[in-house]
Amino acid sequence: MLVPIAPLVDSKRKDHDTDMDMDTDAGFGSGLQADPFYINDPALEESPFGRQVVLDILDSVLDLIPTSPRLERLGEILAKSQFEGWAYESDFQDHLYTWENLQSVIQASDKEIMDWLKEHHACLINGHWRLFKRRFMFDILREIFSTANALGIEASSVDAESICTEIENDTPESESGIASWMVKHCIASFSEDAAPSDMTKADHYCLSERKVSTFMGVHLLSSTERGHRWRLQDFMIKWNELLQEHFKADLKYLAGEYIVECDKGMDKTQQQYIRYFPKSQLPLDAVARFTALFEVKPKWEGPEIRPFLRDLVLDEKKLDILLLKHARSVKQPGGGIIYNSRVIK
Repeated sequence: MLVPIAPLVDSKRKDHDTDMDMDTDAGFGSGLQADPFYINDPALEESPFGRQVVLDILDSVLDLIPTSPRLERLGEILAKSQFEGWAYESDFQDHLYTWENLQSVIQASDKEIMDWLKEHHACLINGHWRLFKRRFMFDILREIFSTANALGIEASSVDAESICTEIENDTPESESGIASWMVKHCIASFSEDAAPSDMTKADHYCLSERKVSTFMGVHLLSSTERGHRWRLQDFMIKWNELLQEHFKADLKYLAGEYIVECDKGMDKTQQQYIRYFPKSQLPLDAVARFTALFEVKPKWEGPEIRPFLRDLVLDEKKLDILLLKHARSVKQPGGGIIYNSRVIK
């Protein structure tokens, strides 16, 4: 509790000028230096807090403004302990994080941290939050799809218990390294947040087209050697094969994970290529982010560049402001907008 002495300061300062000669109790007659910020009030003498000294008057205001969460740190620290089966656990004992550990090092709210963990299919293993190794999770998903096909199970109504039982009977954990709880985790984390109303049975899930397609597409793109690229048509064919007819591949699920480049072929026709280019590996500073983007492509269409910038702002309005500040826009005859660098080289 604070003693409310601040409102008295102005009046005491005025009294100080007129009463200086008369106020001998303050030390003037004894040769002591007077302090105009010292409040000598009988009411305060009776306060349990004793006499108070005003050091300064602060009239500034501090405003709290929302800012983008710094979730990229989550990916950095959890990447050091990715789970790929019990056989490799001895390598990660020094890089494990509990929920409290994550709260202490990540600049974000609890909800933002949990949403990130769910979006990246993290799992709580022995009290520590872990990411699955991408290749290991891909192997589990492939087993789930193959088993679902064999049992005639649709992606919209996956019976987790039947899938786990069939996988264990076909390839025991001792041989595959895949346990039933790992299968159940993958099914649950790749499912829709809210199951359809007609799905009332426990352990039944509706797999999410967005989540599954995104994971399979990113896995396929990132599996190529660094700097290499796919012919776009070939990539789409292979991507659809991985989805095993349960879902249809669509580039909208890979926004912020790729760029498309056009080259002229031998017959002078345009050939499109797709290359892995994740925004998670781009700088967090806005100026450096735009520099990196325009080094890769000097010209970007609006729908192309926006996914690579959304993690820097809170909403679409601020994204428009960011683009106006760091990029030059040119309207196209068809109504679209092309962005290029403001820096003239």
